[in-house]
Amino acid sequence: MREPVGLESEINKEYILTPSSKQIFAHAVHSTKGEVRDVDNIRSADGQTAKLMYPKGGEKPVILLDLGPSAPGGYPIFKVSAQTGSPVLRIAYADWYEWIVDPSHGENGDFSRGSATYLGVELPVPPANPYRYELYTIQNPGMYIAPMIQGQQRWVLIQLDTEDSSVEIEFFRLENVSDMSPYKGHFLCNDDDLNRLWYASTYTAQIASYPNVDAWTIVEGWLIPRRLAKSNDIGLSVQGEDWRDYSFHFDFVIRRNPGPVSAVGWVVRAKDENNGYVGQIDLDSRLHLYKRIEGVYVRLKPFVTLPVTLTDGVTYRLEIKLDGSRIETYLDGQLVDTTVDSTYSEGKVGFCQPLDKWALIRNVRVEDSGGATLFADDFSGDLSGWSYARTASFIADGAKRDRLPWLGDLDWAGRNVYYAFDNYGYMKDTIEMFAFHQTPEGYIWAACYPENQEKPGLGEYGYYQSDEFCAWFAPVLADYYLFTGDLEFANEMYPVVSKGLNYLWNYVESDGLFFQRYETSKGIWGHLLERTGKGAYVNFLVYDSFMEAAFLARQLGMDSDAADYSAKAAVIRKGINDYLWDDELRYYVDQKGSKHFSFYDNALALAIGFPDRQQAESIMSRLKETDMGKYQSLAIRGKFHYRHDEDAIGTIRKPGGNVDWIGALHDWRGPHATWECMVYPPPALPPGKNWGDSSHPDTAIAHLLSGYLLGIQPTEPGFRAYEAVPHACDLQWAEGSVPTPHGEIRFSWSRTDSEFSAALASPEGTIATLGIPKPASDSFIVYVNGKPFYRSNREASEADQALEIDEDDRYVYLRNLKPGSYEIACKSVANP
Repeated sequence: MREPVGLESEINKEYILTPSSKQIFAHAVHSTKGEVRDVDNIRSADGQTAKLMYPKGGEKPVILLDLGPSAPGGYPIFKVSAQTGSPVLRIAYADWYEWIVDPSHGENGDFSRGSATYLGVELPVPPANPYRYELYTIQNPGMYIAPMIQGQQRWVLIQLDTEDSSVEIEFFRLENVSDMSPYKGHFLCNDDDLNRLWYASTYTAQIASYPNVDAWTIVEGWLIPRRLAKSNDIGLSVQGEDWRDYSFHFDFVIRRNPGPVSAVGWVVRAKDENNGYVGQIDLDSRLHLYKRIEGVYVRLKPFVTLPVTLTDGVTYRLEIKLDGSRIETYLDGQLVDTTVDSTYSEGKVGFCQPLDKWALIRNVRVEDSGGATLFADDFSGDLSGWSYARTASFIADGAKRDRLPWLGDLDWAGRNVYYAFDNYGYMKDTIEMFAFHQTPEGYIWAACYPENQEKPGLGEYGYYQSDEFCAWFAPVLADYYLFTGDLEFANEMYPVVSKGLNYLWNYVESDGLFFQRYETSKGIWGHLLERTGKGAYVNFLVYDSFMEAAFLARQLGMDSDAADYSAKAAVIRKGINDYLWDDELRYYVDQKGSKHFSFYDNALALAIGFPDRQQAESIMSRLKETDMGKYQSLAIRGKFHYRHDEDAIGTIRKPGGNVDWIGALHDWRGPHATWECMVYPPPALPPGKNWGDSSHPDTAIAHLLSGYLLGIQPTEPGFRAYEAVPHACDLQWAEGSVPTPHGEIRFSWSRTDSEFSAALASPEGTIATLGIPKPASDSFIVYVNGKPFYRSNREASEADQALEIDEDDRYVYLRNLKPGSYEIACKSVANP
């Protein structure tokens, strides 16, 4: 048998795309234009510099960086060592090569602000940058830090925009913001493309997983305060409610916004987030002073024109002195305003950054009237001294655009997470977010803002009104529990499941079918409220939701609930079979009364194991091509489930219909991740409209490779019981490991024409079922740990009394395998 290399092998590590450090430098310099010197120096922080020069009447100098196939996201940071003239540096971002070199829009990145409107809100959401380019005025040497995240990019264009200037850059890098959890599972086989696909899939789940998207963060010793879409724009010091007369000092840098004028804002004598004095200085060199009363800004006076011209990127020192009703503002030691107001006499300090106002803060100090320090923060540590909008961790639909959690996408994402990582917190927190966004009648939002703290009210269906997405909650939670065994969390979330099912059942009519009403009709057919009726896809989802809820209820000891859910699932099942299955056409029609075949509907039916075998055979003959990778992955899961293994692996390799996982992984032009819809090459859209995401966990398919090709699947929660049943297809060998709450499962197998060999290491607390593929020969012997154990004439040795052994047309099954290590072989013999 081939010796497995294991999780920590160098071979395995070759495939890992996860950055090894939060500081991500360019993989390569792709090209340059104009006068650029020593360009490779920009790829490391070794003190050497790359120089861009733009002579008068000359060509704009450009460096095009390739961040490599992982195409990470994060905070852009670069360091300038010298400059001449008045340089303005432009940095643009794209995930696909053709978009960054587009002659009309490339210097502005791959999409323009406001071009992604399908959700009805601006995307991407803060703290991501709504622009795909940045502008920096270079006045001094030093570090330049972007205050907003660029979500995902392989290509970074650095261009000097101003004639008769030059700039020397020591390095450019990103500060990674995505999950970097170490791998606890792995997959390898003799097909290199499948190995790369497994790691691309699991990495996609990582790049779309965020420890948080807090309003405030620290980067390189600078505080970056921002407003999130659904948060207050103010953050305050934890202490200071009784501070009266004091001075508030801090350094600030204002970052240029390509659209509205940018600014820095601060708060003094704040009773809370909605009451206190607010000041703001903008890049138009104006001072604005307000008192905030119950969240409403009231001007204290007309704006004050400052005696100096402010420039983005320059560090300034601000001091606010409070003495009774007197408020004095000093900029770099110069008094620029005195205002008198007695509305607020005491309170905290903080910062106020509305949307589109970008600034960096450091060296905060608060002193009493005698000069004693009340509070200080140089931001070399954490932000425990401050109160601001925070979020839990979560898995987003993608890194580049929305950066929001979507309930339906979680089922695909989670299945990939569970096979590679033992950090289940991202999934757990995201499920909890959706539980919070359940309405009083039981509907669960399709997408939500992680920072939102307001429960939805009756009839408030969110930004994407979809019963389909609502119906995903129970399957997502059931999968989470099946893989993690987290009974406490399943019990905590169970009331949400129950309430959600009551809501869905309200729209199941006398024919047993769920009726999709207009108000919540967005989903598989489009992003508009339009499709009503009794569609197959939503009915399969609602059926599966009741089935998964019955599973959860049984596990929680709620047998009466389980019986109720099973009975209701049976009603829906009958309705589907009576009205959506066409006996003549031999497939599920897309809607009651229709004759139309829908790939999506029938793929979902197969994936959840709904049709009988004869129905499945007929359906699979029609499931050829689709334009959506997530639904093709459902079809592949169904093909494996119904043992059409060769068709399943063939579809992974060549799915057709513009979907192509493997092709994308061989293309140097884009990220080696799983993309939105997995359409490859990406569709040609007008310049500035390329907001499609190149990191969507819902098209990731590591779970199909580990769960079927390798063959490891849980059968009881937390892998308390599991099966190792390889769907070998045309592979010669495969190996892998799967993290479980009980420890690591290690499984490998290899085969020749006459022999199948396997090695299984099963941790304490688990019971395994091992499926051994039968050889072509009718005569064979199964060996366990080198000893004959079972013969094809169904004779078993005396040593197998603790095991259950049975077989079907494809496998011999060894059941009730206790924890331990096993070497298994199945050998053809000439004479039994």
